[in-house]
Amino acid sequence: MPDDNVPSYLLDTDEAGRTVMARNDEGWCAAIDPYHLRCTIYSQRPAICRQFDMGGDDCRLVRQEYRRQQHDLSTLFPSFHP
Repeated sequence: MPDDNVPSYLLDTDEAGRTVMARNDEGWCAAIDPYHLRCTIYSQRPAICRQFDMGGDDCRLVRQEYRRQQHDLSTLFPSFHP
């Protein structure tokens, strides 16, 4: 949103020309620390992130899916360590 105070290096433009949060190579928000699953700009996070209830059902589902993907990768590629 226009009032969000997100650092410009974390912004991208989608196919429709809208400003969005950038994504890393795995598709996660670029502001997420992948090792600790924490927002690196928590105090500056955009309004949409403020609406996401940390520890809520959606949050737990996202974390569960991430862990499942990491497990699948480590099963397919035993030398892979996230």
